[in-house]
Amino acid sequence: MSLTPRWIKLGRLFMVAWLVFFIYPVTALLTERFDRDAQVIGLALLFALAVIWGWFWLRVVAGPDQRFALPAVVAASALLVVFTLRTPPQYGSLFLYALIMAGAACNWRIGLPAVLLLSVLSGAVELARGESVTNATGQFLNELLVGLTAVAGQLLIRANRQLSQAREQIARLAVGEERLRFARDLHDLLGHSLSVIALKSELAGRLIKTTPGLAAHEVEDIEKVARDALRDVREAVAGYRQPTLAAELAGAHEALAAAGIEDHIDQDHAPLPSVVESVLAWTVREGVTNVMRHSQAKRCAIRIANRDGRATVEVVDDGRGGTLEAGTGLRGLRERVLERGGTLTAEPLPHEGFRLRVTLPLAQASASADRVPA
Repeated sequence: MSLTPRWIKLGRLFMVAWLVFFIYPVTALLTERFDRDAQVIGLALLFALAVIWGWFWLRVVAGPDQRFALPAVVAASALLVVFTLRTPPQYGSLFLYALIMAGAACNWRIGLPAVLLLSVLSGAVELARGESVTNATGQFLNELLVGLTAVAGQLLIRANRQLSQAREQIARLAVGEERLRFARDLHDLLGHSLSVIALKSELAGRLIKTTPGLAAHEVEDIEKVARDALRDVREAVAGYRQPTLAAELAGAHEALAAAGIEDHIDQDHAPLPSVVESVLAWTVREGVTNVMRHSQAKRCAIRIANRDGRATVEVVDDGRGGTLEAGTGLRGLRERVLERGGTLTAEPLPHEGFRLRVTLPLAQASASADRVPA
């Protein structure tokens, strides 16, 4: 999962929400037997630490105030040293806040030494306020583990960000490569043909007054070259926009599942010619679209068969049936089917539901693909 701005914002707010744990030392300061000066100083230190903590996550970490990362860690550490020394050992320690800040603020080459140094400092502070060596060592190990976890989390986030950037770069390169390939294909298809057309047009212009017969012959050649170029361009463009049956079936499954419609796909066919497969793919797309938009169905079945030299696809639902008005999509599909010598049937079923059925003769459909109209 990539780190979108929304997730980054939620992560920052989650870290700020850690201030809720300040309720324990605040409650202790207000309810236990601390003198007035100790209460005021303790609450002031906690308030200053809360301000630094919130500012650190909202503005410093990968934010506009990133240059203040190290001063924020130093200030938080100093406040925690003073606060810890002024509170009895039974109230615990808040030093993990400084460790988390250190692990998140710096790259790992600086973060690891900083975490180790602050962990040693936390153990030393525990000794200074009267804790045993065993408890101080446990505090040191606990803070070290928290700090190392913060460093590891920062490395993971950085790796995720780099992966997202690499994915975006790959997508941009793929788009650029596809554009270059398309431009190269068009140049290869049209460059020579247009050059021939230009030369023959000039020649016909010179011959039209002196030898009209030769000029007419050149015009015929121009027409033939133009028709050949048009056919090549159409074939190239059709190859770019031609859908595949596998992709449309996968898309149909996802779309029907998202619409809450149970789907069943039955395929019983050998490999199909590309021109036939594209028409079947368009049929699946149009049929599933109509099921989701108009049928109010609960189930949809897609059946594809290839028998006796004919390829057939059916999209059947159990919806409300009725007569489907031929929209732009259905009219365009009918035109594709008729161009390939096939038949299209869109009809309600006897009891309930609707069926879209397309049948294509394989031999005629493949042959018609070679006859591209001018």
